[in-house]
Amino acid sequence: MSSHLMLNPLASRCLSVKFAVSLLAFIPLVATASAEIRYDIDVRPHDGILHVKMHLRHTERGAMLQIPNWAPGDYDLSDSFLLPKNLSAKDGNGNQLAIDTQIDLQQKQYQAGKAWKIAGNKVCTWKVAGARETTIEYDVESKPVAGAVHWGGPSTYMYEVNRRTEKCVLGIHVPKDWPIYTGLVETGAGTHTYTAPTYDFLADNPVSTGELTVDSYVSRGKKHWIVMRGTPKALVDREKLKKACKFVSDAETDFFGGEAPYDHYVWHFSVNDAPDGAGGLEHLSSTEIGLASGVGPRAVGVLAHEFFHLWNVKRIRSKALGPFDYTKLPQTGALWWLEGVTDYYAFTLLHRYGWTTDQSYFDSIAGNILAIRRNSALAEIGPNESSMRVDEENAGRGNSNGYRISYYNLGWLAGMCLDIELRDKTKGVHSLDDVEHALWNLCRDDKPGFQEDEIQRQLTRFGGADMGLAYDRIVMWPDGMKLEDTLNKVGLELVETDEAYTDNGFLFGTGFNGPAPIVAVVRGPGVGKLVVGDVILGVDATNVPTTGPRQALAAVTKALSASLVGKPIHVKINRNGNEMTIEITPVAGHRTLYSVRKLANPTEPQMKLGQAWLAHKDIKE
Repeated sequence: MSSHLMLNPLASRCLSVKFAVSLLAFIPLVATASAEIRYDIDVRPHDGILHVKMHLRHTERGAMLQIPNWAPGDYDLSDSFLLPKNLSAKDGNGNQLAIDTQIDLQQKQYQAGKAWKIAGNKVCTWKVAGARETTIEYDVESKPVAGAVHWGGPSTYMYEVNRRTEKCVLGIHVPKDWPIYTGLVETGAGTHTYTAPTYDFLADNPVSTGELTVDSYVSRGKKHWIVMRGTPKALVDREKLKKACKFVSDAETDFFGGEAPYDHYVWHFSVNDAPDGAGGLEHLSSTEIGLASGVGPRAVGVLAHEFFHLWNVKRIRSKALGPFDYTKLPQTGALWWLEGVTDYYAFTLLHRYGWTTDQSYFDSIAGNILAIRRNSALAEIGPNESSMRVDEENAGRGNSNGYRISYYNLGWLAGMCLDIELRDKTKGVHSLDDVEHALWNLCRDDKPGFQEDEIQRQLTRFGGADMGLAYDRIVMWPDGMKLEDTLNKVGLELVETDEAYTDNGFLFGTGFNGPAPIVAVVRGPGVGKLVVGDVILGVDATNVPTTGPRQALAAVTKALSASLVGKPIHVKINRNGNEMTIEITPVAGHRTLYSVRKLANPTEPQMKLGQAWLAHKDIKE
């Protein structure tokens, strides 16, 4: 059975809601080949805004403006049209131009379980009256945090609907002596003027300015900037972070042949006070990462993941992922490859080039297996369907994780299974590396993205018809990976352990967004008592310290570790501004844990295949 046969047809229609300001007959402008669009960003930290000017020529027949409803790499819809304030338009002589605001409701039909539902997505279009030249002005809120200002393109820059392929010029105006860091190329040293060949390039390059901590290094002859903002940046071991960033850059660029596909690179770090962890969003020549100041192993994994995206997703991509339609989420069955296999290679290359140990790598495998096997949707949803139907999540608003089950975890393991299968079927002659490099050759140098069946085609090219069948089983079927058998082929075994534990009824977050931990999951004895989002102020006699998330997390963890089955605990919380104490009686729980270890007596073929798969490699200078 192939999961793509289970996908549902989409139906759409548009409903228009007209606002008061009217416009005479409007005819969309056909893009003028010689034109360019100029953006000027005036950073006003005291007002907490970015003042945006957008200058267009050849607008005699008007301009039609929108702002993205989603950001590439972040597959959930947002009503971004609410962000611009104080919108106005003038002609070349400074005369006001009429603006007609139209909000369309794009509806789509999708199936949730056995029921059909309808979801709506609002698309706002501002239609500006005609003039030879037009200047659009508006404000976007951007309050400084610890003296720094940072913004991303999709929530800041409007675009002219019919002119997104034209060259864009960006001028940035900041308070005196403020540095500016962005992946865009500056037209001249110190000019604070940058160019982008299209709107997509402009929007895909965030900017950091203000009070920043900055380091740099050179990899493959290109400059890389480490740009940190936020008060906890002072806690970061800068040499440790720099070493990790450079290792990732050197190793992954080596994997792709030694040439990086950008002029320079910027790591935009928003630093929080935590021992480990990170989350990021990839861009064409930079990344935005919320980074734990402890820069632990999970954080380094995120560094490797986001940097690998320079190839996988930003350039190696399915056709649905560029040029973008910013009014609706893209539909592609390849997110398991673009996100999950990216994660597989992030951890695989950290191991291959010597950053992590065999045991650390095995732990990553086990962690992904645990994540999918604890999800009942594993029996119903495969990697392709988890990708293709992501826009049906959250009542049609989408998410960046997958339909009912994560395409990150599924893709990680699918990548591993396909890699081992291909090595096995070709007696070690080919591996998944060959498929990734073939996709790079297919997509590099701004070539169009690949078709939905291209990954299977490349697997068949290198491994024969059997690899096409393996692809169907692993990617298109639910729970078709045969993980135990796959691991056995490389001399490993999956071990299950039943663990008894004290279930306190909830899990809590790490406090990245504030000084106190927050309830993230409610289960068992906590149901009906706590709710997700409750802020934890204390447990029994332990009050959560306010000195920072790291200390708060440690205090709650320590207090809960002393809890006993049948003995009530008292959790002090803040819920929507109201403080209260909740009594919960912990119960005995059992859970299956997984670990991966080497077989005690592997066969010679198992040893040979496993040694090749786990082989280390030096980075070429």
